[in-house]
Amino acid sequence: MVAPAKFNEEDIDLYVDRIEASGVLGKSKRRLRLLSHLIRAEVLGEGENLKAYSIGLDVFGKGDDFDPSADSIVRVEMGRLRNALTLFEASDYADTAIKVTIPVGTYRPEVTRRETGASGQPPEPLTSSTGASSQLPQKWVVGVALAALVGLAIVFVSLLAPESNRPPIGVQIGEVQGPAQSAASVRSALVQSLSRSQTITVFEQEDGGVHGDANFLLTSRVFETDDGERLFTELRDLGSSSVIWAKSTDIPSGSDAERIVEAELARELRVRLFGASKDFLATLPEAQLSPEALFVLATWVPGPAQSAIAWEKRRIELAGLALERNPEFGAAHSVLADKLAYLANVYGPADTPENREAALFHARQAIGLSPLDPDVVFNVAQAQWHSGLIGESKATMTRVVELDPSHDLARFLSLVIPYTCAAAPDDILNDATRFDEALSPDNPIRWLTLTWLGWLHAYRDEWAQALVAEERAARIFQIPYTFMRRAMVLNQLGRPSEAASVVQNQSDKWDGFDPIHFANVTIPRLCGESDTAPKYTRYYRDLLQALPR
Repeated sequence: MVAPAKFNEEDIDLYVDRIEASGVLGKSKRRLRLLSHLIRAEVLGEGENLKAYSIGLDVFGKGDDFDPSADSIVRVEMGRLRNALTLFEASDYADTAIKVTIPVGTYRPEVTRRETGASGQPPEPLTSSTGASSQLPQKWVVGVALAALVGLAIVFVSLLAPESNRPPIGVQIGEVQGPAQSAASVRSALVQSLSRSQTITVFEQEDGGVHGDANFLLTSRVFETDDGERLFTELRDLGSSSVIWAKSTDIPSGSDAERIVEAELARELRVRLFGASKDFLATLPEAQLSPEALFVLATWVPGPAQSAIAWEKRRIELAGLALERNPEFGAAHSVLADKLAYLANVYGPADTPENREAALFHARQAIGLSPLDPDVVFNVAQAQWHSGLIGESKATMTRVVELDPSHDLARFLSLVIPYTCAAAPDDILNDATRFDEALSPDNPIRWLTLTWLGWLHAYRDEWAQALVAEERAARIFQIPYTFMRRAMVLNQLGRPSEAASVVQNQSDKWDGFDPIHFANVTIPRLCGESDTAPKYTRYYRDLLQALPR
């Protein structure tokens, strides 16, 4: 750090004024106060005391009970401030006597004097903001407008982000035993399917060995049967040598082995890989995680998860950290789009115009940066659905299937999404039921297929069938959509006390959850494109009568 004596109050005031005049902070006075506080604390020799707790109290007006691990305001605003400073340094306004940077992983700024110019003297400050031009340089109009929206330094990634590592999920495709033609088809289908994801690195066998960067080993064997062939596949964790998952797949005589592997094997394999990778990555120090690894931890995928507001907020923090390290990482934008739209819909305290607008912004950025990544496009489709943009969500989910025909979730959701708040015809319900029944009993995505079956039955006023599906789903996982739907179904069946108990049991996990918001905002928003919206909204408002005031 530079000795505090090298700076005076005028240097600091002019720097803060120039930051404000540049527009990189948008209209955020809070971020301006944060910057001023950080600089002055460092210059006064108090930089070591800059912690999330003290900043929350001193800058954001939090009370003594402020918990930075539960309230992410300091971390989020620091990330936005870092990006704004990067934007400022690339602008024509960065001609101040001092320069400020905030290294990732600390709240303590580095305050330095700028290098001398050709004259051998430090650059002279132009004027304070009162004398500065109110117009930005022309080349900055677009960049500052972007920063004003969310404070992300999209166009200056090379200044901020570390060199990207290879995708964090390393899979070794080991030996495929069996008839040569079938083995080659199986290998080709596995490599093609897994390689579509930008978070999976596929290593092919090298002289019978295993690549040093592989985390998992996939082996297969093809057996001949009376009516064709049977493929047995096994996924092992190379760290523990334990079997994570195994599956047997029939390949009827005369059928396309690659198509069957794609449709019945590879689609489940990726879900298993994501789940296993989350467990592995969660054991690593956060500072060592690449943006791609942070995406795996942050993104929604059936597997390791908690139904709790604190867990969801942590996913947002992880995605934000990925963007701090690489602002042009489309996958992290897609997580923020999905999570912000989701919480804005189901959790009243998060339902703000800022969060809803930010969700739409991140969705646009995700598609613009990673239009061919099926995992990114899937998250955007989810965000659109949470926002009540059902038609757009259906079209985007169909695009996921085009990019990756083995994407189970997208194939299922593209089938059922059009019947959000609408009675599905028999053929759709039957197709959805067959899809669920074809999944392995322990397939992690079954909670989603089951709860959607419950919803489809409920939309048809088939309450008994809806409850069976919802209760099966609840044994796997629950979120506000599912426990509120199960409570609504119970209430429609004349079991109000059980309905109230279902909601009450979630209160400790979703502190601040408001059934009134869900009935009066969430469901109308989801059903906004349906002609029968009033009918389904009424069911949830009827549920409110069964709940304690």
